[in-house]
Amino acid sequence: MHQVFVSIGSNINPKENIKIAKGCLNKLFDCKYSSLYNTNAEGFEGNKFINCVVGFETNLLVSELQKHLKKIELKMGRTEDQKGMSNRVIDLDIILYGDHILEEDNFDIPSKDIEDYLFVLEPLAEIAGELRHPVSKISFSELLKQLKSN
Repeated sequence: MHQVFVSIGSNINPKENIKIAKGCLNKLFDCKYSSLYNTNAEGFEGNKFINCVVGFETNLLVSELQKHLKKIELKMGRTEDQKGMSNRVIDLDIILYGDHILEEDNFDIPSKDIEDYLFVLEPLAEIAGELRHPVSKISFSELLKQLKSN
């Protein structure tokens, strides 16, 4: 089993869409969620986001998990124009997959977003603060302190 963490975000009807996404994920996995965080849009003018992180264990391969998450996004109405820095119905991104380190086109594990954005690191540290980043070996609680002090 692999301990996986996925970031969840929405700024289009976010309360309802986060609730729907949680329902979909709960049907597949035994989930542990962070609190909800309200954040401003990053990199574009848009509505405020609601973000959180979910953790669960799975035997799925990264590619299989990615397909499940994309299927949920499509089912919820996410379209091709909702990528990059834009408004979105739902965004489900794998940020950690055990201690695995992967770098592919437009896809990296651990996600660089962990170290770049409070809206990813803060909820991750809330539910997995004692775990260590697979590359830096620094705990997520310590990374959060560092990011907040910058």
